[in-house]
Amino acid sequence: MKKLLIIVLLVSTIQADSQDTLKIKQIDSIVTGINKSNIVPVNDSIVQDLPAMGLYMKTNLTMLVEGKELKKYVNKVNGVRKENGVSEELSSSNSFYFDKGKLIKVEEFIVKDGKEQHADWYYADDKPLYYTFQSDRSDERAALLLNMAKSMLKQFQKI
Repeated sequence: MKKLLIIVLLVSTIQADSQDTLKIKQIDSIVTGINKSNIVPVNDSIVQDLPAMGLYMKTNLTMLVEGKELKKYVNKVNGVRKENGVSEELSSSNSFYFDKGKLIKVEEFIVKDGKEQHADWYYADDKPLYYTFQSDRSDERAALLLNMAKSMLKQFQKI
């Protein structure tokens, strides 16, 4: 009886993992479709030049909108921070992908001091599904990105 129970538990765990893997592949397929689409991007930029604080930042914003649906929102920041005569360059980007009015994926990267870090965050039914960045605060980051996406969608619907 114990062996049967263990086998059932193992099979159900494998099935859950394979379902998540299938869902991630489906999400990546949708993201590839969005990136290869002929949707004309809407671009804007914001420059913050604060010499007294030793800070210069340029933020490029891009949206892909199909009909009345937000498909992709990208926030790319390039900045320079000067402190004690030393300049530090920083580049970062967050790409939010949506399908049917819901967040499905966020791709993030940051380049600081020549070092790159990447993270992908997957979502299904307004819940984090999987993420590639593992830390003690990953769950918090996943929730924050989801809340940011919900706020974006609310703001977008007002336009």
